[in-house]
Amino acid sequence: MEITILGSGTATPSLERNASGLVVRTSHLWILVDIGPGTIRRMCEAGIDSKQIDAILITHFHPDHVSDLVPFLFASNYAFGPVREEPFSLIGPVGLEQFYSRLVEIFQDWIVPTGNRLVKREININGPDSCSIDKVTVRSSPSAHSFPSVSYRIEEGTHSVTVSGDTDLSDELIQLATDTDVLICECSMPEGQKVPGHLVPSEAGRIATRAAAKKLVLTHFYPPCDEVDLLGQAGSHFSGPMVKAEDLMVIKI
Repeated sequence: MEITILGSGTATPSLERNASGLVVRTSHLWILVDIGPGTIRRMCEAGIDSKQIDAILITHFHPDHVSDLVPFLFASNYAFGPVREEPFSLIGPVGLEQFYSRLVEIFQDWIVPTGNRLVKREININGPDSCSIDKVTVRSSPSAHSFPSVSYRIEEGTHSVTVSGDTDLSDELIQLATDTDVLICECSMPEGQKVPGHLVPSEAGRIATRAAAKKLVLTHFYPPCDEVDLLGQAGSHFSGPMVKAEDLMVIKI
């Protein structure tokens, strides 16, 4: 597995930190988790062709997590070279079908992939859920954020990546991330600046420790996070390897 961070930031515009998005590459699939504004450009910078994406997982419907979905779908029909003929999946919490339908009402058939290539699936928001994409298993659980929101765990063989999405402290996330190889965990603000629905470093560290995660990657930073030692703050509560995410960073398992 290989993870490429496409956006380590938030709704705050920044040249250094794009809004939320990352790609998990398995042995034979490319899975995009969240698709905030600027994600497609970051994919170009990372050398990832949008036509390679086999699935898009949406954690929730805030603009900094979904705004590039419209240009992604639009480009799926109008890219230079052959248009991808294989189906690709759009997966998200209950409400996804309505969200997609409203987008189509606005942009009409311009964003509807031709040939029935788009496969949509709504994730349960009241408890754990799972689905399979070829040989990859995607598990989910509700997250402690705006309703509806979910966290994801992507598994292939014995390897796994867990992505928190936006969340506050959550027993469901701990259960989902148990023994995961990499926990990519939101850490929106430094210690002493807690915002409900989001985590500070000590909380992310405690989640990683209780889940026995093998590696913790902090991400989803508002600007104050770049003014302090986040890893030092999290390290008081997690003794394993830690990384502060940067855009275009590649993490291998």
